[in-house]
Amino acid sequence: MSLSLACGLLAGLALSDPRLADLQWDVSPHPAWGAQVLLGRGHLAAGARLWRTQTTQRIDLPGLSVEPAVGLTSVELVGLGRLASFAGMELLLSGSAGRLHLAYDPDQITIPPSGPQVSFAPVNEWIGGAGLALRRPLGSRWSLGLGVEGRFFGLDTAHRSGPTIVYQRETLGDWSARLELARLFVRH
Repeated sequence: MSLSLACGLLAGLALSDPRLADLQWDVSPHPAWGAQVLLGRGHLAAGARLWRTQTTQRIDLPGLSVEPAVGLTSVELVGLGRLASFAGMELLLSGSAGRLHLAYDPDQITIPPSGPQVSFAPVNEWIGGAGLALRRPLGSRWSLGLGVEGRFFGLDTAHRSGPTIVYQRETLGDWSARLELARLFVRH
């Protein structure tokens, strides 16, 4: 059984949890990119992935309306298992777990006219996901893949409910569709 190493570049779209719209996030599809390295043997492969996307969050205060960028960067351990092969393609089941770093740009605002400065601290959370992918070899050294994955993470939220501010911990997530072009290194 041969051992393989695949180094791939990823590009695609991310779609934020629709419930984030209640927190004034832009939940429309947004571009995403990344890279992954997988070590495989037989029907299984494992490795690491970096995935990055960005959206915005609208903040409306008296005399101020801003939309800072919200960058979401994850570093995850990834596992793949081949479920089936057909027509020269592989159907893969994927699972991932790692850390999500959420950061704002700009990370502080001043409330007018000369009020206090509000800072947005970065957030680091555990993230996990699962999905399906199709992969097709392109000759002996390259492969092309298309995958869909749902990922979930916890987030402390605050929002207005009538005259009250409600603080709670919510499980939120995103969906992503990604294309991967990978270079294969095989040892027999």
